[in-house]
Amino acid sequence: MDTISFSTHNDLAYYMIDKATDGKMVTAALFYEDAKELLKELACYDETTIGNIELHEPIWNGYDKEFYVTLDDELCIWIEEAYHEVEETNFKGYFRFGCDDSIALIDGKASSLLVKAAEENEYIAEIEIGSNNCDECFACDDTEDLKDIIEFIFEHFPEE
Repeated sequence: MDTISFSTHNDLAYYMIDKATDGKMVTAALFYEDAKELLKELACYDETTIGNIELHEPIWNGYDKEFYVTLDDELCIWIEEAYHEVEETNFKGYFRFGCDDSIALIDGKASSLLVKAAEENEYIAEIEIGSNNCDECFACDDTEDLKDIIEFIFEHFPEE
């Protein structure tokens, strides 16, 4: 498995947008703070739209595992919890993410079980995000927490 290093969340956002505009669905498995920062960066692009965002602070529901941040080939952003415990089906574990011709990016600190959940993807890579220095990001200047991100999204993506 390849390892890709990104200096900032903005660099990761550029990578995802580049791949998505080439017709690929790109999913990054990230923990809450990185998922939040990536959402801020992706939401700044004029071409992106917002799908379903299920990104909750760990203190809200106790979920402290990875999130799937997906950018599809129409540049729509989706976020969901990667790990599920479904009582009705007795399923407990990581849901498969992406699809056969998509790109899976997995945080280097994430569970190794995510590699199995991504095994059918066309390309899988471990990723590292360098500094969390917001001097180089373009969303960080006025959005500090999840509440600010949600307000930012509603300002830039009003409901129709």
